[in-house]
Amino acid sequence: REREQGLYFFSAFLSVAPRTMRKFAPAALRFGRTFSKLATKVEGAPDTTDFSIYMTQDGMTVSPWHSVPYQQPNGLYTYINEIPKATTAKMEVSTKVELNPIKQDMKKGKLRYFTYDMGTNGIPFNYGLMPQTFEDPDESHPDTGCVGDADPIDLVELSPTPMTMGGVYQVKILGCLAMIDEGETDWKIIAINANDPRAAGLDTVADYAKLDGGQKQLDQVVQWFRMYKTSDGKPENSFAFGGQYKDRDYALRIIDEVHTSWKNLCSGKIPNKKGFWVPK
Repeated sequence: REREQGLYFFSAFLSVAPRTMRKFAPAALRFGRTFSKLATKVEGAPDTTDFSIYMTQDGMTVSPWHSVPYQQPNGLYTYINEIPKATTAKMEVSTKVELNPIKQDMKKGKLRYFTYDMGTNGIPFNYGLMPQTFEDPDESHPDTGCVGDADPIDLVELSPTPMTMGGVYQVKILGCLAMIDEGETDWKIIAINANDPRAAGLDTVADYAKLDGGQKQLDQVVQWFRMYKTSDGKPENSFAFGGQYKDRDYALRIIDEVHTSWKNLCSGKIPNKKGFWVPK
């Protein structure tokens, strides 16, 4: 079955993709000349190893990581929601599986769930990724002193409503956090759904902090990332910059960096040591 996302992309894809992806585009992406509606196709039942959410375009399965433009012509950016607010299943784009469906993460043969409880009935924000990004595991970032975590960059979406798992949204970038997870840089882009009525008046996290309950929510995001592994017996995560948020301009530079790293992964400039699925 397919769920229409209701978001149309006028593709900037062909202008930003590496040559290897441009060659792939006519066969599987069909962006560039027309608007095209994205949808999702669900296989299996939730809370099982078979549960998978595939992305489709014009009835053809495409990759949410590689096929969807990361940036929109209107200055907004693209967000793919993996984990709806107030849920506990640890869902993520499967970077090593063909066409990168969203599946529940597993560890030691068991499905993973968030066990840390802040009294929010699950994760206290919408959580997912920005497509066409990659944090380089071979490059130490000068501002953190740590290499990237070898994943698409994460995004925290701050609107109050849980978003659809696998949904594709336009968001306004507000800032970022630099979490350090077991010696790796794990950037967290902070954004808000462009359709949130508050979005038009926001330019950066400092603006969001001035909203009613805004600073409390921002503090809650930091606390959750610092503490969420402790309920499983692991130490607290740490942060660069003392856990302070960086502003929108800094976050946009980070996005540019990780988009370049994605292009380098697809073109082979970054060795694909971990067996990520990328279009040939």
